[in-house]
Amino acid sequence: MSFSATEAAFEGFRIVRRKPVVVLFWSAVYLAVFAATTFLGASSIARIMAMAEAMESSQSVGDMEQLGLAINGFMIWVAPLFLLSGAVLSAAVARSVLRPEQSAWGYLRLGKDELRILAVSVAMGLILGVLGGAGFTAVSLLFVAGASSGQAILFLVALLVALGVIAGLIWLGVRLSLAVPMTLDRGRITLFDSFKATKGRFWPMLGMTLIVAIMTLVVSFLGGIVAMPVTLITGGLERLATLDGASYAETIATAWPALTAWSVINAILSALQLAVLYAPFSAVWRDVRGAGAA
Repeated sequence: MSFSATEAAFEGFRIVRRKPVVVLFWSAVYLAVFAATTFLGASSIARIMAMAEAMESSQSVGDMEQLGLAINGFMIWVAPLFLLSGAVLSAAVARSVLRPEQSAWGYLRLGKDELRILAVSVAMGLILGVLGGAGFTAVSLLFVAGASSGQAILFLVALLVALGVIAGLIWLGVRLSLAVPMTLDRGRITLFDSFKATKGRFWPMLGMTLIVAIMTLVVSFLGGIVAMPVTLITGGLERLATLDGASYAETIATAWPALTAWSVINAILSALQLAVLYAPFSAVWRDVRGAGAA
């Protein structure tokens, strides 16, 4: 079976229209994650934002290194939480398309399906990250070689390699994009089977991905406009930058309106973007699984 790229691209909006309550459930998951990272890590966030603002004036290498260390230290303990919640939400979106009858709790579950999707997501991230890192390291080396030797041809080669790396990552990302819905649908880890399912469908899927990306940006832009009055009233998350060095209790007591408003607004926007961004790929698999791809 074939699929319509434009039809699949709007699958996220259909889910929200068919089951508006899913936005509340998915927002609740995001809100729980934001609460855990923002309120428990408020002091770290305040320090990071203060260091970032200080860098705007100094821009010293030492300040950049300290900022990098602070961000890395913060991400070490929040990364597992993000990965697990991402797997739960990705499974919920795929389930809403492939198993619409399982609508209880906004399609949210925590079981073997989610663990398999977590494994697939981590594997995809590692594959793309390692290949991308290797490719751009080669680009950096070519630029350094061109700068030290004065050979302009090396800059051209570096540019061509960079474009090739970007094109290769886009191609690989599209070819692996059905791994999550296929894993949920088949009840087993299916990473590279996505290559079979996307064979001969790269260009339509790339077009669909571009449409989805644009719609995600539009949702973010419109959400930002709606949230602007609330941000102005509460001072926004930037208020944390003024609390660097304050105690945890003082940070929460002073900035809780901004923290709460930021968390609620971003949870709702993230839930909408989740549906718009991920549902189309599950719709593609639903439409093509009856063909030889299945």
